[in-house]
Amino acid sequence: MAAVEKPFRIVIVGGGLVALTTAHILSKTDIDFVILERHENLTPEIGSLLNLWPPTFRILDQLDLRDVIDPVLNPINRGITMSADDGTIFTSWAPGDLIEQNHGHGLRVTHRPLFIDALYQSLPDSAKARIKVKKHVTKVNVSDDGVVVECADGTIERGSIVLGADGVHSRVRQCMQAMEEGRSAPGISEKTKSPYLTTFRMVFGSMPIPPTMSKNVNHECASERVSTQLLTGNSMAWFGVYEALDKPTSERLKYTEKDKEEAIRRWGHLYAAPGVRVRDIFDLQKGGVGMINLEEGRVDKWYWNRIVLVSDAVRKLEPHAGLGYNSGLADVVVLVNKLRHLLETDASPDTKSLEALFADYQNQRKKEEPIVHKMSMSRARVYAWLSKMDEIMTRYIVPYTNFAVYSTNRIYGPVVARAPILDWLEEKSYPENARIPYVHHPVVEGKKSKNVSSRNSFYSLSSLTGLVAVAALTAVGFQHYHKITTLIGSKLA
Repeated sequence: MAAVEKPFRIVIVGGGLVALTTAHILSKTDIDFVILERHENLTPEIGSLLNLWPPTFRILDQLDLRDVIDPVLNPINRGITMSADDGTIFTSWAPGDLIEQNHGHGLRVTHRPLFIDALYQSLPDSAKARIKVKKHVTKVNVSDDGVVVECADGTIERGSIVLGADGVHSRVRQCMQAMEEGRSAPGISEKTKSPYLTTFRMVFGSMPIPPTMSKNVNHECASERVSTQLLTGNSMAWFGVYEALDKPTSERLKYTEKDKEEAIRRWGHLYAAPGVRVRDIFDLQKGGVGMINLEEGRVDKWYWNRIVLVSDAVRKLEPHAGLGYNSGLADVVVLVNKLRHLLETDASPDTKSLEALFADYQNQRKKEEPIVHKMSMSRARVYAWLSKMDEIMTRYIVPYTNFAVYSTNRIYGPVVARAPILDWLEEKSYPENARIPYVHHPVVEGKKSKNVSSRNSFYSLSSLTGLVAVAALTAVGFQHYHKITTLIGSKLA
């Protein structure tokens, strides 16, 4: 008697933003799934800020979610960089306009709980039924024909693969690494070191927009080993104080109400916007104040056997550049694209085939990792100065060389252009007029259009283009050379 093939099923551990978006993606396929979320509900207790970059809007368009999420989005019309110590303004410009010209979609921010709720409420009922809360995963078992995931309440979920989307302290990653090394996984209550390094911690929250402030402006204030941020949206504002630790650590730290109060008192005198200090913000805040570590780094191995990891389970980005959710979503897009292609030819792939697919996924995503990490790490240090060069960059080089525009065009632009999309779904609002053409094109009338080479992008037409840009930057630099060197000299004296 012939063996009956099991339907392919993904057990997703973690019910955050990336997992909910994955549910939307898989709902557009024939792939079965279940989501196991440790907490009682999907919405965080304290609301924080979430950034959405142009590649993410392309995916949301493919998933028919633009009408759902647009009401909770806020544009950023202006970015202001200041001194947190004396309120001196270093730069003021319009990043959203330039990004929208380059990529056809601008930069938007949203209140994380509202975005999560929009994602959840817009899921089909069949997908909502696959989300199970209060499921604390304790153990993952793998075999030649599938996986078994055990939860603390006795629940057992079986599937073809496990997708670990369970964050910085991923239980799936712990189990995977233990099995690969031939040892037992640590107990669920056992304190373990993070694979990431924490250099900064953050106090954050939300509040009404102060009456003296304009809407849709991002204020970032810099100082030595500490920075502040106050971003106003359409009807609310978000704040953050980023503080460098005395010494970077991999230890897991939890903060108390006393820790938050001490941080607010310690940095209350700093500016968060023109005429607004940190102590003024905390008098207005509502909905609670959070305090967390801001881990940075990535793990070397993203998969083993029938287990694969995505998003914060494999990489953690400092939030200044706002790339975390966007990068995690790109992981899922690449992974699901590859799974779909494999399942078209093999409805029940063996472990060897799955490991080869996971390796291909990891290799593809790691190609973008160095520049994404560098962008995130640099942005954090430009504002919370860990070195004299960080301060020089913020005070003098960026304002006098227009470096923000240059980096948006030449560094971030190509990364956006190469971002993956779902290769089987139509994109209803493809940005035809983007100054930097995308490498990956959408399905059109059921047919996959031909992707273009990255060598054809707006900023790679010829070596002359790059030479002109460097020449222009150099000219600006020489124009202000005397002023910059005088200022730097007096600062270092």
